[in-house]
Parts: sequence; structure tokens; C-alpha cells
Amino acid sequence: MYRVYVSLHSTLQKVRVQKLKKDIVSMAEARREEGKLTKVCYEEISRIEGRGYLWKEIINRWVINMRNRRWVKKYSTEHLVDVENTLFLHTELWLLKRTGEISRADGRRLIDSLFNSGLSLSRIKTIKGFINQVYTWGMEEGLIADAKNSPVHGMELPKEAKKMKPILTTDEIKQLMYEAFQRDHSWKHVWAVAVLTGMRSGELYALKWSDIDFDNNLIRITKSFSQRLGAIKTTKNSDWRNGHISIDLKDVLIELKNIRGNEEFVLPRLSGWEHGMAGEILRTFLRSFGIEKYVNFHTLRACFATHVLASGAEPTQVMKMGGWADFKTFQIYIRMAGIDVKGVTDNFRVMPKVLENENVLKIR
Repeated sequence: MYRVYVSLHSTLQKVRVQKLKKDIVSMAEARREEGKLTKVCYEEISRIEGRGYLWKEIINRWVINMRNRRWVKKYSTEHLVDVENTLFLHTELWLLKRTGEISRADGRRLIDSLFNSGLSLSRIKTIKGFINQVYTWGMEEGLIADAKNSPVHGMELPKEAKKMKPILTTDEIKQLMYEAFQRDHSWKHVWAVAVLTGMRSGELYALKWSDIDFDNNLIRITKSFSQRLGAIKTTKNSDWRNGHISIDLKDVLIELKNIRGNEEFVLPRLSGWEHGMAGEILRTFLRSFGIEKYVNFHTLRACFATHVLASGAEPTQVMKMGGWADFKTFQIYIRMAGIDVKGVTDNFRVMPKVLENENVLKIR
């Protein structure tokens, strides 16, 4: 008796197809069966390749490509990790599917499941954007054939009401600074530098004395600490910028220099900061003297932008110092400061005026 075993590999997608037939009575029949099974294997490989790569392979290839690309702006390591982890988590049911098998119905079911899981609308939009981003790249690279769009392309999500983010008023910031320094709170210098520079939490954590130029009253902001990576990386938009040292900030930095001595970093390595507890610590302290607002550490950056703009600073300068690359994002602080409408109705006078020393109305 003879047995025929055929195993074929696809070099393009590393697909393997195996076929076996036993109990063949002659060598001639075994040769014929070998030809038949080989043909069947080739046909099956063609069908599999026609359905495209596995979705997880597309994700992996996208990450590798984006990490190694040199001639265009690269994504940060943090962003690549975020996209990869997000897609592996939320599109888990797609991972072992060929891209040709992922339909619009799968896309709708995915969006429904994201809503049912209680995710916020903004997070769902982010996940949808990641899928579109990776899927579009796969089509452009020829890895996803016979598809014009991703399975979630064009799916309309409900509009989220735009709420004004809570910030601290100027008086509340003054109270925060007073209470922090009066009580000698361990975070007092961190909060002060955050409010006076508008720097992000990771940028403050990575700030070194070598970045401070007292002679020219400048701070060089070139790096940031990533909680996810647990390491120092570039700033959010991968670019460096300057920050101005005001009179108040200079006093704070000089005090810090006297306290920190020869320490490499400007600000102390506080418990909870590296692990994302800064917001809770700030809220707890605010509540201790009667400020009940659900703010986070990033709120101090919003306070900087809003109140510096309201004080009359040029928006483009504030935008540069804070490191906002997108004017659309920065516009929210212009609106919160009210400078986009300040004085617009000063010359619009329609109410009658009461004459002095007379109880008589007169048209202006």
C-alpha cells in the first residue's frame, strides 16, 4: 500500500496547506493522486491569498514600517505602542481573520460592542481612527486587495456635546499657590512651575538644570518622560521649544536650585508622579481648602494658556511656548480666555443716557 502526502508553502503570506491520502494500491495511482493533491493545494493557497493577510499581520507590518521609515516624519514610539495595543485589544475577533473576510457588518458589530462596553465617544473615535489608519496603509501597500475602504470607514458616530473644561480662576490659582507654600506641600514647586510655564507633566518630570538659561531667562524644552515606556523620550510633537522665565518663575527656580543643589533634575522625584497619580493629589489638596472642581494635572497647562492669553499676550507666542502644534486645538483656550470677542460690542450703544443733574433721558 502507498501513501501520498503533499505540503505546500506560500512565500508571500507564509500560508501552509497539507493534504494526505492513504491506502493506495499501486505506485502509478499514487503518482496520479500526488498530481491531484498538489493541484488542490495550489488552488487552496490561491483562495487564501485572495482573501488577504491576517488582520494581525497587517497591524504588525504597519508598526514595523512606521518604526523604520526615514524619509517622512516618524510616529513616536509611544504612539506606535498605543495603536498596536489598542487594535489587538479592541479588534481581537478580527486578528485571525483575513482582511478579505472582514466586512462592513463586522465593522458595525465592532462599533456596537465598543459602545456597549461603556467606552467614551472620544475613545471610540480614536479606535475607529486607528483602524482606518492601518487599513488605508495596507491598501496603499497592496497588502489588502479588492477593498476601497476600511470596514468602519464613513460610519457616523453621534456628536458629542462640547463642554467647557473646568479650569481654575486666577484667584483660585493664587489661593492654590498660597496654600501650597504656606503648608509647605511637597508638590508646591511642581505646581508652580506647571502654572508658570504651561509645560506638560512628562516635560516637567524630564526637565534638567542644563535646560535652564538664567542669563537669557529661557527654558529649553527638548524631552519628556513617558509613563507607558518608563523612559525619557522626545516631546509630544517631537520638536524642541523655548519657554520664557518670568519674574515669578525665576524666584521659584532659584529657590529650587538652593534646595536641590547638584541634583540633575529640576523638580523632585515625588511619590505617585511617575505612576499617574498627579491629578488625584492635586484634587485632594484643592478640596482641603474648599475648591471642589474635578481637575487634573493637565488643567494647570490649560490655566496657563487661558490666563496668559487673557492678560493680553500674543496668541502665537503663547502657542509656541506651550508647544501646541495645531491651532485648532489651541483655539479652545482662546475661546476660554474670551479674547476672540473681547471689546466687540464696546461701540454698540443703543440705550438712552440720563442727563447729569436732570432726571431726563436723552438719545445718545
